[in-house]
Amino acid sequence: MLNICYDPYSGTLGRFKRAEIFDLVADAGYEGINIPVNAAFLGELTNDEIDDAVKLAEKHNLIAPTIGFGNHILTTPSRKDEALQHFEIVHNVARKFDAEYIGIWVNPSQDVSRQDSLDALAENLAKMIPSCDEHDIKIALEFEKGCPLDNYREGVEFISDTGLAVYLTCDTYHLNNDGADPYAAALAMKSCLGDVHMSGSDRGEPGGGSFDFETFAKGLKEISFSGPLVIQYKMDDVASIKRSCDFTKKFREMLQS
Repeated sequence: MLNICYDPYSGTLGRFKRAEIFDLVADAGYEGINIPVNAAFLGELTNDEIDDAVKLAEKHNLIAPTIGFGNHILTTPSRKDEALQHFEIVHNVARKFDAEYIGIWVNPSQDVSRQDSLDALAENLAKMIPSCDEHDIKIALEFEKGCPLDNYREGVEFISDTGLAVYLTCDTYHLNNDGADPYAAALAMKSCLGDVHMSGSDRGEPGGGSFDFETFAKGLKEISFSGPLVIQYKMDDVASIKRSCDFTKKFREMLQS
């Protein structure tokens, strides 16, 4: 509940080995970690690789409430079979970590219209949701400028129009790029907000830039948001891993006060 988690992202993946990342996250005071299901973090995606990550999480007493889909092809009509095959791996990872959410970035697909992208996404999701429901796993869709779900309004509309039991990932960086009012956005996503990605307005560490975290916290508190707070930013300075955790703990206090 309002767990503070670290997402291995730009500046972390490829720079540190998996075990080193777990060490950094635990030492910085995090409660959890996002598990990206891709080669950069889980190698060949074998059971041995996945089990190693599970053991590292247990060793450091870290939860993994969110699992990143990793292979961004769910919006590509010609790759539906491949997307669903990858989902089986992601679903297995989510079950092993007892995760609450599978996070999906709704990426643009080359030479595919927005509507065709969303139709492919909806068709794939409809096939994925029953397996997730069996294990109490939810799916959260991340919106971003220039993507098929450009902003939170389009995200809410997609869920309403399709009737699919999915949620939204709200990234403060994407919210800032949309020029959205953080308070109004939080209220609008009340019924479908799954998790929050914490980042500075320039994609640096959270707290940096112009994003109004206090106003956003007010909105999240009003809707009684209780999902994971996942820190995702471009990490240049290793010391920022702990600073970001400390900032997000203060942000959480605003939601709980």
